[in-house]
Amino acid sequence: MRKQKHYVLIKKSDKKQIFYIDYDKLEGYEMKPRNQVKYDGIIVNKLIMINPSFIEKILVKKTKRRLEQYLQYIIDIMEDDSNATPGELKIALNRLEKYRRTVINTYRKYLDEKYYKLLLQKIDLIEQELTKKMFIISSRDYFEADSKEFEPEKKRKAR
Repeated sequence: MRKQKHYVLIKKSDKKQIFYIDYDKLEGYEMKPRNQVKYDGIIVNKLIMINPSFIEKILVKKTKRRLEQYLQYIIDIMEDDSNATPGELKIALNRLEKYRRTVINTYRKYLDEKYYKLLLQKIDLIEQELTKKMFIISSRDYFEADSKEFEPEKKRKAR
């Protein structure tokens, strides 16, 4: 069995040292890099950030990016009603709920309380818009099906 190696690089002007750190005891925000660039060197499988201000900056960027994706999806749905189906909206609502749970369970301890509350308010607003749109589309489909059911049949010409 191959022994795992852990390295921490610390840049100091007077000394350049490499320290061994036990990652099991280290507390911080853990993330896996998604960079798929092939190169010769150290391959990074996971990264543990310890500095609270750096963690907060990374998470704020991450949450803003995700909220912009949801907002763009809502804008696309609002502009083109024929594209959206209630099933797609339910999937989007489920993903939004999963994201809310991630924010509550994982990001809460790293984010500023004021930003955290603002983020949850934005998620609630997006959820309300998706729910409203799903109701509108479902009721429209229901009334279209209902109106087709009660249309009088056209008289046919007899030969």
